[in-house]
Amino acid sequence: MPRRTWLDQKVDALLEELAASGMDLDRQRAGELITDRVRAVAALMRVTAPTARKYLDEETVRDMARRMLSEFAAEQPGADLLEVPRTVPVPLVFVGIIVAALAGAMQVRAANEPSDRLGGVVATYGQMLSGFGQITAGAASSQAGNSAQAMFPPALLRRAARYLGNAADLAASGGNLPDGVPEAARGELAAALRRDADGLITVTATA
Repeated sequence: MPRRTWLDQKVDALLEELAASGMDLDRQRAGELITDRVRAVAALMRVTAPTARKYLDEETVRDMARRMLSEFAAEQPGADLLEVPRTVPVPLVFVGIIVAALAGAMQVRAANEPSDRLGGVVATYGQMLSGFGQITAGAASSQAGNSAQAMFPPALLRRAARYLGNAADLAASGGNLPDGVPEAARGELAAALRRDADGLITVTATA
């Protein structure tokens, strides 16, 4: 087993705090956030990075996660997103596009996680895909009005947009690509994921 670093331990604490409220963040992004905080503390206090790390204990990192959760309030952390009000109409054609995008984003995330974290990635994206499927199936069988669209909770759509955006950032910043995706397609993959994420944000903002 490789030796666990200070950053590994702090990333674990950040991700555990987020996961307790049903939120997910890839390890690379979590590491970048903590590293940025170390640099900020070092610059503010005019000390070296190793010295600045002493000021970022586990509780401080968990507090970072709690502040992030407050910023993601629109995603209703900890709520059962299948039970909250569904107020945003989404065309079923777009639902299909998003389901395919989420499957692609899951592959990008999986390609950038250590093997012992793959289960968590699959579970996170699997729950999102399941939610989209259940809502779509329910709409098809119960809606008496426009069967070409389904009503979704805004929080579910915003969370899906974040998942897609995170995967787009990974692809754009040189992260590992899924098996079978050539390097030449990196830019196209990142652009497609970002476009779909922006589409979800637009849908929720205009509803």
